[in-house]
Amino acid sequence: MRKLVVGNEFLAEAAEVLRQGKSVKARIDGQSMYPFIRGGIDLVELVPCDSDSELPAWCCPFYCWQGRYMVHRYIGCNGNDCLMLGDGNLARVEHVKRHEIIGLLRYIYYPDGRIQDCTDPRWLRLGALWYKVRFIRRFLLLLIRLFHLR
Repeated sequence: MRKLVVGNEFLAEAAEVLRQGKSVKARIDGQSMYPFIRGGIDLVELVPCDSDSELPAWCCPFYCWQGRYMVHRYIGCNGNDCLMLGDGNLARVEHVKRHEIIGLLRYIYYPDGRIQDCTDPRWLRLGALWYKVRFIRRFLLLLIRLFHLR
């Protein structure tokens, strides 16, 4: 199978489809959501997100930040800003206005046929736990990569 790598322009088109109320499936690149999403390997499905609705705790919104589209974990809010941190990131927290959130991660499709429902409370709790151990995340990520856990 041929691998096609698309730039952020494709995600801008995906954002427009989400604004029209339709879902989008894409294979996103990057390691910022590792180990939950393996960039270039796992397929994700994004669904539209109403800007008036409250974000579920520990969900993974799709948004535009500093001109780049991304999916990172929602870790709380600070005033009018929603705070986002990639599961594979150690420190950089993005401050995103609620109206900049376009969609939500709904499913992850793994190559072995498994499908992860990203609204499952167990999956969301695992994301919360992963956030809480961020002080040792560097070592956990190293172990996961070394032993190909997941």
